[in-house]
Amino acid sequence: MSAALHDSPARPAREAEPRRPAPTEPLAHNLLARATAAVCLAVAVLAGFSSLTGVVEGRAWFPGLVLPVLAIHLSAGVLRGISGLHWFAYPVAALVGLVALFQHEAMLSTGYTLSGFQWFNAVLSEAALQLSTQVPPVAYSRYVAFAILVCAVAISLLVELLASFRKVALLVIAPLCFAPVIASLFKQEGAGIWNVALLLAAVLGYTALLPYLFRGGQQPAAAHFPGPRQLGFLAATALVCIAAMLAASFWMPGFRKGMLPEGIRPSGDLLASNVDPLLTLGRDLRANNGSTILSYYTSSDKAPYLRTSVIEDLSQARWEPNEALPEDTYFGNTAMQEDFTTFNANEQVARLEWANGISSPVLPLPDRSYFVEGIVGNWNWVPESSVARLSGDAVAATGDIAVAYSELDLSPQMARNLGFFGGVAPNAPGEIYRQLPEDPENTLRTALDGALDEAYRDAEATGSDFEKAVAIQDFLRSRKFGYSERTPLREGYDGANKRVVEAFLERRQGYCVHFASAMALMARQAGIPSRIAVGYAPGKANGKSVEIGKDPVESELESRLDPGTTLTGYAVTGQQSHSWPELYLQGLGWVPFEPTPGQGQPPSYAPQETSTAGPAGFGDEEVPTDRATQRPAESAEASAPAAAPQVAAGEPANSWWALALLIAVVGGALSLAPLRRRRLSRQRQALIAAGGGPAAEALWVELQAIGADAGRRAGEQESVSDYTRRLGEDFARLDGELRRLESAVQASFYAARHPEPDAAAQLVSDLQTVRAQLHLALPLRSRMAAALFPASLRSARLRRLDDSRAPRASAT
Repeated sequence: MSAALHDSPARPAREAEPRRPAPTEPLAHNLLARATAAVCLAVAVLAGFSSLTGVVEGRAWFPGLVLPVLAIHLSAGVLRGISGLHWFAYPVAALVGLVALFQHEAMLSTGYTLSGFQWFNAVLSEAALQLSTQVPPVAYSRYVAFAILVCAVAISLLVELLASFRKVALLVIAPLCFAPVIASLFKQEGAGIWNVALLLAAVLGYTALLPYLFRGGQQPAAAHFPGPRQLGFLAATALVCIAAMLAASFWMPGFRKGMLPEGIRPSGDLLASNVDPLLTLGRDLRANNGSTILSYYTSSDKAPYLRTSVIEDLSQARWEPNEALPEDTYFGNTAMQEDFTTFNANEQVARLEWANGISSPVLPLPDRSYFVEGIVGNWNWVPESSVARLSGDAVAATGDIAVAYSELDLSPQMARNLGFFGGVAPNAPGEIYRQLPEDPENTLRTALDGALDEAYRDAEATGSDFEKAVAIQDFLRSRKFGYSERTPLREGYDGANKRVVEAFLERRQGYCVHFASAMALMARQAGIPSRIAVGYAPGKANGKSVEIGKDPVESELESRLDPGTTLTGYAVTGQQSHSWPELYLQGLGWVPFEPTPGQGQPPSYAPQETSTAGPAGFGDEEVPTDRATQRPAESAEASAPAAAPQVAAGEPANSWWALALLIAVVGGALSLAPLRRRRLSRQRQALIAAGGGPAAEALWVELQAIGADAGRRAGEQESVSDYTRRLGEDFARLDGELRRLESAVQASFYAARHPEPDAAAQLVSDLQTVRAQLHLALPLRSRMAAALFPASLRSARLRRLDDSRAPRASAT
């Protein structure tokens, strides 16, 4: 009688019928879910690599990643959802990646008789050389772009490999973190919170779709799936990784500021050779690298400056040396200039030694070099700027070299007279040495005119170009300016260009790059041609010497010196990295100056004993102790303005923290309901696995919860038979699963034949199959809503059933 009151008559047994193929709608939804998940993974990869903007100059390399990354993930994701073709998913993705690599412009540019894989290795070797010898931002080239594409393809294939297996599908977050970590290490402004936020959103979208990626079609045995504890561990690992990336933005650099902003680079002992040598120089100075780059011995009483490049065009947005070298090359020992005589100059000889071999194709040489001995192989020479560049073979084969150079020996009065009456200088330089940067708002010219007026007021005379040049040098070396390697970095005017010079003339604190750039532009504003030389200031005496006639290993140049001549040894480290201006003066030609206070050696024709004390308000910590004397105490009034920019610079960071906190809070809130639903499901599955009376009750409650989440809620008075029959009418392929679930519940409720533990695995598998098919029938938006906001948690009836299950279980 109890059965008649609480349940409808048992439905007649249905005739067994062959399993019909799955309807096309669930398959279409399955493919849509897989395609969406693939797009999420592609977006995550691209968002991660987008953070490398700033590690590599510009964004010209990024569009080349979009199509290959999308093609890899879409091809793999869609093929895995097609029965019979899922085994081809990963090979096809790998083939797409190979096609993308070998169709890249760097691979198509070979003009040599090399095989594809030989040229592949050659291109990667060239890219590795460029990346290892440059400080970020690395100059863009097709080889660097190819190296980034190789990394993107490798990351995408690794992500797809992990996404192919359910047990490790959530660990895709590990390779996706590769590019942001690289950016956070070597990019001055960090990986960027927006890139990380987009990556996080894509990973969350992929995670929400995971339940629909591994349950379509024929179900594998339950033993093939990870247990609840494994899934929970993997989910927790993924969430912890994501949370750590966001939380890191609060208390450590990497998202808004690079972890290694002071110029540390992964290039080991290789000499940096950026196309932007001025920015590289600042990074090298801040790296505080005390290791010896080279040693040299000179016959002069003064250690010479060594130049590696000269920047001529200052009218562009980015200042870089002219890389165009003469077509004619030299081989071995060469006299670079036939007429090397310089008016009132001393002829000197220097020997250059590298302890670990030459590591850069740019050969550092003294100015006015005219003969080089010891180079093995081909090399180029630019006479006007005294810049030498070795071929690749010469870099590997060349050891120590000797060089003859002319050393200017001019007194101030002689230089002034030559400036007035003319001398032996060659023809005047071209217009490129007179051009100023574009200045539509006239801000730069206003700043330069103001600085010139101030310099001329303090000068003894400014009648000739030479006297103007000396006035500019003295002005920059005065107490009105201070030396600092870190302030430009903190206040955002590092490097050199129009904006940087304007900021430097206003703040009046910087290092050699800023002093040299300011003097070069001030000279052009005054009508004097100028350029910027980059290289090394005179090295520090290393206590070693070479005496001619006693050294068993002497070059031909050294053997021409008088016996007994002593060559004094000097060591050059990264701390000697330096830049200085050269001005073209009538009667003198190109003449170097030293406007940086406390650095290098003021030239003999423009000497000045100046204090290296900086302007009021600059702390002692800004000047290294080995470069400047102790500053006198400054007044509190003068120090106040200097502190203001630092306070203002810290204000925008709060908005980033607020945004990161908002994203973390929203992400955590969205994960609460799915985690609670999963916990309840695991509790019910544990009761099913234990068998007995509570197993059938948990089975019935979980079935109703699955239906409620999929929008197919059981009625208040609907029995087990009525509900399973209704589901079976809409989902014919679930006939077997629904029959087993119905029988287990009814046998327990009305015949006290409770489910045995041996049958628990099959029943849990049936529940998973029902859940998968019900959710696959939903539109994608409804599916995501069901995953994030399970309706079963809002059902008062299910809560009552859950609450009443414990007493009944104990009674049983």
